[in-house]
Order: sequence, then C-alpha cells, then structure tokens
Amino acid sequence: MASAVNTGPPGLPLTERVHARLREEILTARLLPGATILEPELAARFGVSKTPVREALRLLVQDGWVLVLPRRGYLVRPLGLDDLRDVFQLREMLEPGFAAEAAARVAASDARMNETVQRQRRAKNDLAVALQGAADFHVRIAEMSGNARATKVIANLVDEVTRLHFLLPSLESHISSAEEIAAHEQIARAIAAGNEKDAARGMRDHLTTTHRILVEEFALPRRASGV
Repeated sequence: MASAVNTGPPGLPLTERVHARLREEILTARLLPGATILEPELAARFGVSKTPVREALRLLVQDGWVLVLPRRGYLVRPLGLDDLRDVFQLREMLEPGFAAEAAARVAASDARMNETVQRQRRAKNDLAVALQGAADFHVRIAEMSGNARATKVIANLVDEVTRLHFLLPSLESHISSAEEIAAHEQIARAIAAGNEKDAARGMRDHLTTTHRILVEEFALPRRASGV
C-alpha cells in the first residue's frame, strides 16, 4: 500500500520530500543498517515515480548514509565501533574549539541554546524530543562560533549519534539523564560568561564521557552474541 510522501513544507520539491523521508527513516532506525533499498519498492511505497527516489538516493549516497550496490540497489550504511570512534575523534577535535570561539564571540546568554537544554530536560520519556534537543544544542554552538561549514559538519556527526540511540534502546536513559543535562548547562554557562577555557574543557569532558558510554553500550550486544 502506498504511503504518500508528505514530509516538509508545502511546495517542497518531490525529490527533497523523498530525501527527507528516507533520511528520517535511516536516523530513526526504521531502515536498519545493512538493509537493502530498491528503487521500485520505494517508488511503490511512496506513490511516486522512480525518478525522485533515484535522485533522493543519490543525495543520500553523497551524504554517506547509503552505499551503492552495483546492479542490485542500495544499502543503508552499516554502523560499527570504528565508525563511532571516527565520529567522536572528529567531534573531540572540533567542538571544544567551537565552544571556546562561541564564548569569545558571544559572551552572553543565548536564548536558542538555553531552549535546547530545557527541551531536553522536559522530554522525559520522549526519546525523539530529547535527541533533537541534544543535537540542536551542539549545532547551535557551532553556529555561535561563526563557522557555517562547521555547522554542517557537526550536524552530520551528531546525526550519527542520534541513529545509534534509536538502534540501542538501552541508551534512552542517557540522553535525558541528570549528568547529560548538567554537562550541557555547564557548557552554556561558560559560554555566557565568555570563559573560553571552561567552555572548551566542559565540551571536551562531555564528549569524552559520552563517547565512553556509547562504546560500552554499543559493544554489549556483540559480546553477548559472540560477534
């Protein structure tokens, strides 16, 4: 049965709506890592021709979410421990500097950054809302650093972590935990105070802790299954 593609504002080109829908399904683990994607099946499911599906998949390949299987279709890119380490290596290289730069440039309380923390706090048992709040917090700091390219890079890296939370239900308590929210609040205070050193250190410590927690949880199913 076809499921009409209605993601995005009215008037958004069909390719972009299909792209947004597929990207959302990948990030929320409705399309699992390693799943095969076929153009005709997607076109039938969304009630569209194969052209917007093909173009949307091309964009997802460019973004690194999907791999091409020559003459067979596409594959949702698998996610392994090496991928997780790569993501956090990049984040730990970039985000402390962005936090420091945000403190240097802004040195004032930022309504949008504070709102993301409150949204995360209020989410309680709503995983999607909590994850969006956490993601927006990190992206907002990149925006505050004044680096537009950095914002896009951080957004993509944070999306990798978002997908992992949907894949591992055991991580749900972490994203809205007191420790997670306290770390965000500490970073926000340092930025508002214009304290570059504390902003960078707070971000570095936060990412190191998050990385450790995610690696531990990610490895558990594989140890249990002997993989």
